[in-house]
Amino acid sequence: MGRGVFTTRWVAAALAVALAAQARADEPQPAAEGAWPERGLLFHPSGPGEGKDRWAVGGLWQISPMFTASYRRGLGSGFSADARLQTIVLYNQLGVGGQWAAGVGPFSLGLMLHLEAFFGTLGKALVATTAFDTVGWGLLTKPGAFAGLQVSQDSWLTLQYEAYFSPYQATKLGDLVISPESRLYEGFGLSLIVEHAPSRQGVVYYGATIYNTRANYPIIFNVEASGSSEGFNPNMIWYLGLLAGYEF
Repeated sequence: MGRGVFTTRWVAAALAVALAAQARADEPQPAAEGAWPERGLLFHPSGPGEGKDRWAVGGLWQISPMFTASYRRGLGSGFSADARLQTIVLYNQLGVGGQWAAGVGPFSLGLMLHLEAFFGTLGKALVATTAFDTVGWGLLTKPGAFAGLQVSQDSWLTLQYEAYFSPYQATKLGDLVISPESRLYEGFGLSLIVEHAPSRQGVVYYGATIYNTRANYPIIFNVEASGSSEGFNPNMIWYLGLLAGYEF
């Protein structure tokens, strides 16, 4: 009889331990070290992940302040597709592109290619005037490469290089339309971007870009033309850009 009671008590204790363990398993667990945000990242080479996407809005200070909006969707096998917009009303740039990335040790390395179109106008965008009637438009091809590294439990660092080529662009000065006779190398941008996700859902990003571009890139901001391709300023200049925003 005593032995039966002893066995029953052990069975009851074992059941209690099992139920407690199951209850703890059902509770939400804190994110493990190195865990990724629920919907991945926008700038980091690894991207959102297959079948997931990221939206972001923010600002970019590149000679003048611009509003930015970005979208990226993971396609699987390291590939992703994205779209991005930059605008200040006077100047607008919209592009689409693709990226591929793979893990190499602690790093995530990738390649990307974007095709963008731009349009800008001065003199008619906000005030109807012909005192400075200038309109510019064209296409940009932007190949690039990037590398990413997780630097803390909730922060990621991405170094991104992007070259700028213009297969076509034109500027209208009053009644005169000018365009270079050949494709132009416009320069490059080198960006360092931090993505911080303390909640594992929304992500704050910020960073800086060093630019080395043609003085009239994009040409709408610096027109030094006389009707021939020689008028497109070949001088290269250095300047700094700042960016920040939020990923949904």
